[in-house]
Amino acid sequence: MRERKEKAESAAAGASRRSIGVGVIGLGTVGASTVRVLLEHQLEINRRLGCKLELRALCSRRIEQLDLSWLRRRLKDVKITPDWRAVAGDPGVDVVVELVGNLDTARAIAMAALTGGKHLVTANKQLVAEHGLELVEQSRRAAAGLGIEACVAGGTPVLHAIREGLAGEHFTAVLGILNGTTNYILTEMEERGCSFAQALSEAQERGYAEPDPTADVEGHDARYKIAILAMLCFGAAVPVAEVPAEGIRAIDPVDFAYAHRLNRTIRLIAAAERAKGGRLRVSVRPMMIPRSGLLAGVRGAINGVLLVGDKGGNTMITGRGAGGEPTAVAVLSDVIEIARDILSGAAGATPLGYTAWHAARLARLGDHVAPFYLRLVVRDRPGIIARVSGILARHRINIDAVLQEPGQPKHALPFVLTLESARQEQVTRAVREIARLGVMAQPPLVMPFFE
Repeated sequence: MRERKEKAESAAAGASRRSIGVGVIGLGTVGASTVRVLLEHQLEINRRLGCKLELRALCSRRIEQLDLSWLRRRLKDVKITPDWRAVAGDPGVDVVVELVGNLDTARAIAMAALTGGKHLVTANKQLVAEHGLELVEQSRRAAAGLGIEACVAGGTPVLHAIREGLAGEHFTAVLGILNGTTNYILTEMEERGCSFAQALSEAQERGYAEPDPTADVEGHDARYKIAILAMLCFGAAVPVAEVPAEGIRAIDPVDFAYAHRLNRTIRLIAAAERAKGGRLRVSVRPMMIPRSGLLAGVRGAINGVLLVGDKGGNTMITGRGAGGEPTAVAVLSDVIEIARDILSGAAGATPLGYTAWHAARLARLGDHVAPFYLRLVVRDRPGIIARVSGILARHRINIDAVLQEPGQPKHALPFVLTLESARQEQVTRAVREIARLGVMAQPPLVMPFFE
């Protein structure tokens, strides 16, 4: 009876509120977009909530360098400060929105907000991937809401779909194109035949890629996201540092020519799937995927997530995964969901989908069995294929086919071997030996075929 009375009192207090205060920390691309979208959608948001969602505090360490005249004209009473502690501790702020880039600072903000009883929304994928369970536990202790929707796939509500719409499913795998920058680069290379360097430069000009694109093109960004997806799909805490990640720098336009001959295309695939013995196989790497498959249709700076269920089959979710405004919509959706919980007196959703956790046991990627694509670029000499075949045979790897595009230069001649199913470890050892041959003009490129 006492618990029911407390809930009723909480709901009554929430229903009587006239406004809910929001503080935004970080005014980069996403932070500025979040503020603008909130102001532009203010009336619609208020109609949905039945009370006013008010922007009460803003923080940026570069506050003196920003032109905020547009904001000051709209909001005369908003607190603007370079000190995030002034926002996290503001008694008028109910929901803290953390949108800074640095991991240590983001974690400090998150813990200070939750410890102080504030609700928290974050878009920091590294923070959630590496410290998600810590945040969940702290939010439980503080009875505070925690929103993380913007951490994966930007404005595409994939986390909500897993956590709510598919909560009754038993997932066998989750696979995704989780980085809009790399997907833009690969589709431009495929459609126009341009080089990796040219496509990357254009991605930077369009704002899809950072001046330092390492996190994107080396697969690190997608690694954080697949770790989060694995947490939601399997209830297992994935150690991010143990997830193997390969990038796309070695992909060449000629690889798409060969891929098309095989009725395939190339995408950077982040994957988590159940393996033998209750283990999870998690990886990020370029793969040869069927052109008729669902993920092949994800083009440009779009994200796509394929959820494979035991009972419901395949569910595909696509949408804009990058950019200030799509991500701002996801951030504000979390804020609105938390505001509804405040008004109703509800405890809020479990942001990572589970209340009981176990440590993920990761399967060795070397034990994965698949057919492979092997592209070699050589200084043309007689007997090269025989030498390569001999190395593969010593490692018990069978060749399925040999492909060679015509008209290629003899000093850097590309050709492809498709390999029958073999263990990744066998293929890796064989390719290392092939790479030491004196005729190699470039390092070999190996990719698994994905069905």
